[in-house]
Amino acid sequence: MIHIAICEDDPIYLRELEKTIKETKELYAEIHPCSSPEERSKLYGKNSVPYDIVLMDIELPEKSGIILSKEILQSHAATQIIFITQYREYCSDVYETEHVYFIHKSDVKQYLPRAIEKAIFNLKQRKNNYLTISWNRREHNILLDDIIYMERNLRTTTIYCTSSTYHTSEKLAKLLERLDQNFVCCHRSYLINLNQITDFENSLVTLAGQYKIPVSQKRAVEVKKQFLNMFIK
Repeated sequence: MIHIAICEDDPIYLRELEKTIKETKELYAEIHPCSSPEERSKLYGKNSVPYDIVLMDIELPEKSGIILSKEILQSHAATQIIFITQYREYCSDVYETEHVYFIHKSDVKQYLPRAIEKAIFNLKQRKNNYLTISWNRREHNILLDDIIYMERNLRTTTIYCTSSTYHTSEKLAKLLERLDQNFVCCHRSYLINLNQITDFENSLVTLAGQYKIPVSQKRAVEVKKQFLNMFIK
């Protein structure tokens, strides 16, 4: 299911957008109207809920939709923004932030299905580069290149990244199934990103120049093999 938020302060037009989305063929979506500043403020920040797609009116009473979109993307980089406005002069301004489509309100029925289709395509492509996890009912999209290593301790896996740390209840083996060939379990309690290796000894790897991670004897050969294959390719 795709989760779509609509940032529109005009209730009549908001209903029109909802109707157009529901009429879009082969689209299974849950729609979340955000008609007030209070509802829109929940789209970004520490405790915000991520949405797959946000339809964004540019002229909103509390702030520009362009500024609001930037704030949303800072919290949820995977969100796809579709700008909708009745003012064509904003056509250049929208390039200040990432977006999928810019649609004039008079052309919504024609272009919104196309825009949503493109947004869904982007989301599918993005999943190949991101790991999506859940923790405490919050979803996180983690860029694979940012992951240094993962450590399993009791029933929790901690994911150490270049700038943040995340937690999930998923086991290392299950996480590895959703990762690419640059990741390997070097120990029953550790899963590492081969791209982050800066030193390699028989029973120890150094990641990002500072993290010392043990390599079990039975996994050492496989880890070295995968590490060398990265350079051969």
